Amino acid sequence: MLSRLLIVFSLLISLPVFAHTETDCASAFTTLEINACLNEELQQKQDIMKHYLAAAKQRYHDETQVIEAIETGQAAWEAYKKAYCDSIYIIWMDGTIRVAMSLGCQIKLTEIRTHEIWSSYLTYMDSTPAIMPEPALTYE
Repeated sequence: MLSRLLIVFSLLISLPVFAHTETDCASAFTTLEINACLNEELQQKQDIMKHYLAAAKQRYHDETQVIEAIETGQAAWEAYKKAYCDSIYIIWMDGTIRVAMSLGCQIKLTEIRTHEIWSSYLTYMDSTPAIMPEPALTYE
């Protein structure tokens, strides 16, 4: 019993060592730092995409068939993104760059998808201003 308490106590003491620390992405150097920064960027891009998707659904909130079609298209896109970026991971699986390559793939595709959501659902055929601003495409 005492040995279990000592193990638990030592784990609690060492917790700060495992705690998440903020990474300065401008000077990220190690693989872990770069991956953390890319993951953070992906989360930001996904949040933007979700915002545009919500606006698209709001625009068509009275048209259930359109909402269902948007959701079906989004689910198909998510499956495509996973399959495609998984293939990029596999190409690089022998190197430490594999995660960064997969995250970069996901970032790029998420930006493109956000732009497509904007173009397809949040703009008009005439000179009427778009419902939301055009999302940036920053990938290389």
